[in-house]
Amino acid sequence: MSDQRGFTLVEMLVALSIFAAIAAMGVGLLRSSVDTQDAVQERLKAMGGVNRLRAVMANDLAQAVQRSTRGPAGEAVPAFVGSPNGFAFVHGGAGSADGGPRPAVERVGYALVGAEWRRAIQPMLDGTALGEGDRLVADVAGVAVRYRDDKGNWGESWNSEPGDRLPRAVEVRLARNGREALTMLFLTAPTLPPPPIAGVPAP
Repeated sequence: MSDQRGFTLVEMLVALSIFAAIAAMGVGLLRSSVDTQDAVQERLKAMGGVNRLRAVMANDLAQAVQRSTRGPAGEAVPAFVGSPNGFAFVHGGAGSADGGPRPAVERVGYALVGAEWRRAIQPMLDGTALGEGDRLVADVAGVAVRYRDDKGNWGESWNSEPGDRLPRAVEVRLARNGREALTMLFLTAPTLPPPPIAGVPAP
């Protein structure tokens, strides 16, 4: 007669305990992997947003032009107006989204509105005001803007007079809630030299 033996109750309990522990570790590793993937995706999304922000602002400022405008009441508006909280200027390279006739220049403004860093444009170059704009960065606790002149000096405001002069560079520092501050430095289009005077040799 053959001796047939099965698993004892104790052996079954030990095996089930081991399987349960392995399953629990597997679930933990899977959850950790999912959380890590979510964190990486969120980080990449944030980096993509910052890169888009830099690209938009760099493109606008690189095409700044010395062109004053007129406000809604016909008042003169300098080519570039800057304060510690934002700035507005005229830039070239403005295309028409619908393909219709439109000037190749437009006035654009960047400013902190509430807790949002926004970009706004004017419907028309002269005789209108800047619109509400589009949000570029949310959860902004504060902003500090500086402007560099042609002598290398930095200031917290900019006055285009005389001659609608432009700053050589603009520094924007955004303090964000729960994140490190974002500091960006942009070069503006070079200021055009004055036209030569007849009979006077160019420098």
